[in-house]
Amino acid sequence: MSDEDTVELTREPYRPARPARRGVGYLLRQIAGVDEPILDWVPEERHRYNRLGAILLNTGLMASLSMLALLGSHSVPLAALVPAALLWGYVILTFDRWLVTDTHGTGGMRTGKFLIRLAISILMGLVVAEPLLLWIFKSDVHTQIGKERTTLVGTYESTLKRCNTLSGEPPADQTGCTTEFLLNVPGSPRPLLESKAAKESERIKIQKAVAVIDAEIKRREDLARRECNGTPGVGLTGRVGEGPNCRQLRGETATYVASSGRPQRQAELDAANAEIARIDAELSTASQRYAEDVSAAISAKVEAKESTLKNPGLLDQVRALDHLGRENVFVLIQSWLLRLLLVVVDALPVITKRLSRATTYDGLLSRQLIVDDKLHERSLKSRVERELGDLDVQIQENEHSVRLRKERIEERGRDAEADRQAGLDAQIEELARRLRGDP
Repeated sequence: MSDEDTVELTREPYRPARPARRGVGYLLRQIAGVDEPILDWVPEERHRYNRLGAILLNTGLMASLSMLALLGSHSVPLAALVPAALLWGYVILTFDRWLVTDTHGTGGMRTGKFLIRLAISILMGLVVAEPLLLWIFKSDVHTQIGKERTTLVGTYESTLKRCNTLSGEPPADQTGCTTEFLLNVPGSPRPLLESKAAKESERIKIQKAVAVIDAEIKRREDLARRECNGTPGVGLTGRVGEGPNCRQLRGETATYVASSGRPQRQAELDAANAEIARIDAELSTASQRYAEDVSAAISAKVEAKESTLKNPGLLDQVRALDHLGRENVFVLIQSWLLRLLLVVVDALPVITKRLSRATTYDGLLSRQLIVDDKLHERSLKSRVERELGDLDVQIQENEHSVRLRKERIEERGRDAEADRQAGLDAQIEELARRLRGDP
């Protein structure tokens, strides 16, 4: 053998190329879901699938970052934060990998399947994009949430104060005074106010009665004085001096005063005034204490409301970002541009696969799948034939075994019949011998 023949035998074959089963490129191709033994026939396309694997890896990393930003805003412990973020990135990477690897070997992606896969990618992109978007606008979002909550707490406190008066009286405007805003504070001065109002009403009645009696007494005294002074007038004598009419009028006046009950009415009026003064004294203390209790209860409700608003949720952040977008066109445009960018990044593997031409690897894989299908069909056919042959042999063995058993049974029957016949012949011979008298 010549040296040229020796070199030819030791030279590495042109195809398939030397396997590349190490390094970052190999890991990226595994993410892209390629079949390395088939790709060894077209090693020029390894870099192509390295890039595809890198794109898929980027979507997984972006999903992990998105979950990290989302959970980080809710003070999740670090021990749970990182595993949860990695798990979410793995889930998104798995879905994207399926969307791409399912098209390997097909020689392209039909429009219907492409639109379905693109819709799934866009949906996942939106899910991944929103937490990242909130993280990018975190400062402005939290500032807006703070403003909204300050306004909310202020409105809540003002409603509490309007629906719960410090005097205990029902509010003049009861709009919005639902059960949530009505406080059940004990020690309301309202009973004292009602007692005072009732006592003042009673005092007014007594004052009116006293005023009527005083007016009548004054009228009678004035009439008697004019009669005694000789003042002319209707029903008067016009004579000066203490005459009979003068004494009569004075007597009637004294009689009216004695029978009018003026002292009793005055005593009732004095008692009513004293009771009102006592109620006023109690009312002052009760009103002050009740006002302090109501203020304390309102402060407690406001603090409880504020405590429920300490950690803004995802919906609060989304609402705040939407509000900023409505107020500022720049924020609106930037937020949607970022959304679209993040969605495009997540949908990039499917878009790349759609826009790329069918590779040689796709053709090889397609032919390999066809060969696999044929081999499987032939293997299945061979297995069926082998199984059928085994069944035929088993059937024949069963039939042969049945025949052998039948023959054994028949043979045992013939042997038994022969034994019976021999015994019968011996008995006949013995009987004949006896009849002949042979010894």
